[in-house]
Amino acid sequence: MIRPILPGSGRSKAVETFAPTAGRVLGVITLAIGALILVDIVVEWRTWQGLSAAAVVVAVGTFIWLGLVRPSAVAFEDALVLRNMLRDTRIPWHLVESASVAPVLTVIAGGQPYRSSAIAVTGADRRSMRRSRRNAAAAARSGQPANPGNAPLADRAPSEYTVHRIDTLSRKYADASKGSTEVERHWRWQEFAVIAAAILVAVVTSRLG
Repeated sequence: MIRPILPGSGRSKAVETFAPTAGRVLGVITLAIGALILVDIVVEWRTWQGLSAAAVVVAVGTFIWLGLVRPSAVAFEDALVLRNMLRDTRIPWHLVESASVAPVLTVIAGGQPYRSSAIAVTGADRRSMRRSRRNAAAAARSGQPANPGNAPLADRAPSEYTVHRIDTLSRKYADASKGSTEVERHWRWQEFAVIAAAILVAVVTSRLG
């Protein structure tokens, strides 16, 4: 069932944020360049054509924000919130059954999969998996039991760390989340409105110019 929610509405405090495993730095750099372009337009190009160009920059910048910067997984005391490009998904902790990254973060809750594009398999994950296989093979040769799940957190790849923390937090805050009985979703109407308005302005001003 899809219900509107207000991310960051204060119903509980955030305890941990899992940032995107790739793309955020590029997104921030691109947004910074876009901001410089907008400043240049305001200072040097105050015409209809300049306004049209500014509207295009705003629309593109909003897409970059949605696709590269904003996506994340945020752990609150009563729920895990998956912030994706098009909508947010709020999952009460007691509904979380499992989490994995293959190839993106997938949380099973109430028998349904919910995915986050923010957390994905990276080169670090692949290197970590190869290292785990080598360690398991070495342990097998020496006759010792291999237990990759007990590897130090500092040695784990970003996606492995995220899965471990979600599993830990789901157990820790399960009781605190039982006031909510459903997974809730919220479309990102704010950014959609900005993109639509920017495109409209670009079209109108290009004709006026």
